[in-house]
Amino acid sequence: MQSITFTCEVITPMFLNGADGQTPELRAPSIKGAMRFWWRALHAHLPLAELKKQESAIFGGSGDNVSRSKILIRVFHANQLQTRTEELVPHKPFMKAQAINEGQVFDVQLSITNSKAPININQLRALFELTCLLGGLGKRVRRGMGSINIIKVTDSNSYPVKVDLSYINNLIKEFSPFYTLTTDGIQFTYSGRSEKYGFIKQIQLGKPQNERLLFTISNTTHKIKEKSGYAYDPSMGHAFKGRYASPVYVSTVKGSLRPIITTLNIAPDKNEQQASRLIQEDFKNMIL
Repeated sequence: MQSITFTCEVITPMFLNGADGQTPELRAPSIKGAMRFWWRALHAHLPLAELKKQESAIFGGSGDNVSRSKILIRVFHANQLQTRTEELVPHKPFMKAQAINEGQVFDVQLSITNSKAPININQLRALFELTCLLGGLGKRVRRGMGSINIIKVTDSNSYPVKVDLSYINNLIKEFSPFYTLTTDGIQFTYSGRSEKYGFIKQIQLGKPQNERLLFTISNTTHKIKEKSGYAYDPSMGHAFKGRYASPVYVSTVKGSLRPIITTLNIAPDKNEQQASRLIQEDFKNMIL
């Protein structure tokens, strides 16, 4: 069984609850779910049947793709992770919840339990890094909350690494040859037909900003929503009368809190004809 261990640090408040839905708790299933999401987002070049087959073979599946997960995830922390009340939506300071504090350190051990799994240890490492860089864990994760910084990796003395688009693009190459680094960021370049779901279309890295970055992200969301009217929901996501998670994913990188913006394919649950990439571009430009 091949394994790799990451030492990680919470760098923005992590609103991640345990089984009771209220008490902050960092659990392996949350990490696995996030890694599964980003694995799927990287494989838009695969036909749907093959996508589901490979995903189930790695992470486990049911129905026509019944299988057990080939990945084992363990979470360790020497002390109880500290929590406190934080602003869940920074431009609305009255909206608060319990969160795992910034600066809390934990270890994540990833293991491949079956040599026939369609993922190797280098890909598993790259996938976890991308999960931390492009996303995070918990509520409001698409608006900069729950971001994770990797401090150390068991098989490397090179951490911490310099995070730039070239580094991120090299991680992506472990999974897909259809992403290219351009002056506008990392772009999806597959010319064939892709399934209608939230796969990665573009990744951009912003300039260093101050400690008010989370407020900027939250307040910008509010301004764009007021400006866009009915076109906001299919363009930027909604949680009213159904749920469509935002296709514009903002995470943060340690070091003056640089924003990483990942734009996913638009696949709204309703009113697709009203979806506008111009609304997305306005939002991104106000943050980058």
